[in-house]
Amino acid sequence: MKKSISLFMAIIMLSLTPFQLVAKQAETSNKLISGTPVEVRTTVPVTSTQIGNIIGEVVSDVYATDGETILIRKGARVEITASFEKNGAPGKAGIININGASVSAVDGKTIMLSTDPYSVKGKGKGGLAWGLGIGIGVFTLLGFLFLFLKGGNAEIPAGTNIPGVCVNGTYTVVSEP
Repeated sequence: MKKSISLFMAIIMLSLTPFQLVAKQAETSNKLISGTPVEVRTTVPVTSTQIGNIIGEVVSDVYATDGETILIRKGARVEITASFEKNGAPGKAGIININGASVSAVDGKTIMLSTDPYSVKGKGKGGLAWGLGIGIGVFTLLGFLFLFLKGGNAEIPAGTNIPGVCVNGTYTVVSEP
């Protein structure tokens, strides 16, 4: 009885093997090479007063070297890493520095992206704050109050393209034909 059950299970497993091979052939793997450009834009407005990552999206599909297989889809969510410096006294402007990003490929793998140095600075009012503070301070005792004048916030509007974004590293992405 045990031999017949074992024989029956062996026949079933052997009969399913061709289907497993066909399923494996339906998936193909492609290389996503370091330096491949990725067009990214912001989806929400950003200011230097916020904390955390910036949310962006891929503007157009990223293809494999064959030019037909999509490895990163248009509209894929991009996590843009940034550092923020708040505006302050005396007239210090806010600054946003973009440091890198990440996106998911069609197979769900996280792809790291690098960016060219990109920084946005708000309007500084340091000269105005010091000039009024010292100039008016010579004639009155209230001139020091102008030293509390803050600079402007840095802002990146929604829909702004982030320049120089490309794949950082080489990845194997499994895609369906």
